[in-house]
Amino acid sequence: MLLAQHLAAAEKTHPITYYTELYPPSSYYYNDQLIGLSVDLLKLIWHDQGIAEQPILVVPWARGYKEISDKPNTALFAMSKTADRAAKFKWVGPLFTAEYYIIAQPNTGLFITDISQVYDKSIAVIRNDVTQSLIYETDFPHQQILAAKSMDDALALFKAERVDLLAISRSGLNAAIKQRKLGSELFQRILLLKVVDDYIAFSKDTPDEIVQAFQTSLNKLKSQHMALKEEYKLN
Repeated sequence: MLLAQHLAAAEKTHPITYYTELYPPSSYYYNDQLIGLSVDLLKLIWHDQGIAEQPILVVPWARGYKEISDKPNTALFAMSKTADRAAKFKWVGPLFTAEYYIIAQPNTGLFITDISQVYDKSIAVIRNDVTQSLIYETDFPHQQILAAKSMDDALALFKAERVDLLAISRSGLNAAIKQRKLGSELFQRILLLKVVDDYIAFSKDTPDEIVQAFQTSLNKLKSQHMALKEEYKLN
């Protein structure tokens, strides 16, 4: 049996349900079409394997994380591969590298070298997102952490000054500023939290042959991958 036929049969036996969140430039809507670096890469992988395009369910991050944690044959993208997540899922990537920052209001005049210097502030993160994990790794007081269900909600909390700080990726913030026509001067990066690689994460029970085939296709698509990184400014 040819490899493509074998994989197609595996997909039929173990159909994957795909989840993503709205987090530009990884995945977002443009003219009512779901696009982004991760979306475009996934479609290229499907095409390389001879798999017809599958539905992609757009959900808040917390729901997508629960689905992939609880249900078999599920995938969520793009997920940062952190030490506490590594053994929980199977991984294809990396798709891109993300820099996560703490952002402050520009009028605060905050200049810090360590997160402990803002433990008296409040901060918005995304629930079950790497931003929440990174902040929880510190001694930031939990009662001052507001977990929003999406990047839009976290941005709204920050813009309305309901929190002092925001944890977000540099690329996500830049894309949000461009899409929503926000002033970049409204966001002051005050501390780099961490640099993390982002992947397509599969539920732990997903057959290894499917995960390995996805990784093989991604490796094969190196030139297209690089071009997409250039297009979406995720170099």
